[in-house]
Amino acid sequence: MDFALTETQSGLRDLAARIFSEQATQDRLRTLDSKGYFDSALWQQLADSGLLGITLDENEGGVGEDFETLCILLEEAGRHVAPLPLLEVLVGGVLALQGLPRAPWQAQVFAALSRGEVVLCGAPYEPGKRAPLASTAVAQSQGDGWKLRGSKHLVAAADLPGKCWTLARDEEGLGLYLFDLQDGGVHRERQVDTTGAYLYRLELEDVPAQRLAGPEETKQFIERSQLYGLAASSALAVGVCSEMTRMAAAYTSEREQFGKPIATFQAVSHRLADCYIDTEALRVLSQQAVCRLNQGGVSAEAREAVLVAKIFASEALHRVSHGTQQVHGGTGVDRDYPLFRYCLLAKKLELHIASQGELLQQLGADLAA
Repeated sequence: MDFALTETQSGLRDLAARIFSEQATQDRLRTLDSKGYFDSALWQQLADSGLLGITLDENEGGVGEDFETLCILLEEAGRHVAPLPLLEVLVGGVLALQGLPRAPWQAQVFAALSRGEVVLCGAPYEPGKRAPLASTAVAQSQGDGWKLRGSKHLVAAADLPGKCWTLARDEEGLGLYLFDLQDGGVHRERQVDTTGAYLYRLELEDVPAQRLAGPEETKQFIERSQLYGLAASSALAVGVCSEMTRMAAAYTSEREQFGKPIATFQAVSHRLADCYIDTEALRVLSQQAVCRLNQGGVSAEAREAVLVAKIFASEALHRVSHGTQQVHGGTGVDRDYPLFRYCLLAKKLELHIASQGELLQQLGADLAA
């Protein structure tokens, strides 16, 4: 089996690495700490380079690549703690809605997103409810359209122009709806996540919406979007763990104690060896999950691979974060040193979509069945 990247994938990876390394500098990230940790200039640069439309068709302004190639971009974003909602928009928004039957609205919205003019995100969660299918928002039919009422929270990029999908109940059951984030009936309340990025609680008051799917299709949509989201967050975690380990290895090779680099001390070298093993094991599990989804779509085998990868990602993120902090000593928590940003993103990714305990329960139930 050939695990090498294609020429296109290598080129896209190198392009992303160059853009992130040039733009996501520590000085620039510091200026974003009090501004929601979103770099609009970097976002536009990714659009101009074609990376925002990485999974979109060429007639939509994209480059027509697959999920595996998108995860290569996400790994580089994790390696540079890129201050952008790539996971929420490119996976939770674009990739999720690409799984629906083609509709006239998609070409226009996707093309605008690939140019960096709009965002596309999801609002599956409600305050006090962990399961998207437990949504209590209401959709009422009015003429040729629908009106939405209800509360949603933890919505990324909701202050930007764009579209958002959400779940609401109508006379048939739970349906999937698309609405405009800038509609006058959308009221926002700012929330802040672990990394400092802004999220939003939305109050929807008679917001015009388009119905995308009925109850059965909505259940399939949620399962697909969650599996792809879990796999993508595992790929992002590979970049985070890899860079934390590299950073710790470089630091301990230079930091001296008793006249010797502390990397030569057995306890330190063993700690970093564990971090390296965790990172490379996570890489293999992540690649397996991504490969199964990319080649066969949603299946029992893909679901098991995704759950295993995300469960291990939660463990690896925690262990690598603690291990690299330990060998850095007090420097690791200094906000003038970049490691703290990776640790905060690691904690966020641990809980992305579901906690480790919830995923273990899902995996156990699948194996028992």
